[in-house]
Amino acid sequence: MKKFFLEVVVFICGAVVMAFEIIGSRMLGPYVGTSFFVWSGIIGVILISLSLGYFYGGKLADKKHNFTILSLIILNAAIFITISTIIKDGLLNFLLTAIYDVKLVSIIASFVLFTVPGFLLGMVSPYAARLKIKNLRTTGSIVGNLYAISTLGSISGTFLAGFWLIPNFRISFILYMLSVTLLVFAAGLYFVNRNWKKSKKEMPLIH
Repeated sequence: MKKFFLEVVVFICGAVVMAFEIIGSRMLGPYVGTSFFVWSGIIGVILISLSLGYFYGGKLADKKHNFTILSLIILNAAIFITISTIIKDGLLNFLLTAIYDVKLVSIIASFVLFTVPGFLLGMVSPYAARLKIKNLRTTGSIVGNLYAISTLGSISGTFLAGFWLIPNFRISFILYMLSVTLLVFAAGLYFVNRNWKKSKKEMPLIH
């Protein structure tokens, strides 16, 4: 159960990060438009954030790896997506008042709104990979499988956001849905692991 749930969590986090990226253009669109430089700023910022997340997630996993920390990483991603949702309108109004360069506004807004959630979600795959690795002979296949699952999640999140979520729901509602989804899976990961450890302790010894 625990192993299966970890793959599901990686898939969901991959889906959320791409949905968040696609929806990002709709967050900025009413204020700075949806031109190619706005998209470039969003994609660039999220890729930087993910790269840093991959790097630091791997470093953290080597120092201390347990399911509680992974749950907290996902929980914090949910919290910061919620914060981005709450501050987006006020932030963009302030930036447009203070700065007259729309390109610069889009870059600054992208950094403020997307960096921390992207960084935290980027940490998930390398951290999960470290949790899965029990035998060095299977390291390559485990890492490859988890990143493939994460990529499949990203593909699903892209189509889900573009073809269903954005046409049918308000942007703020979608963002809150993403936050709640991460919150549910963070809690699920924590309790699944706790119950697994409890049942393992209670398992009778066979002589």
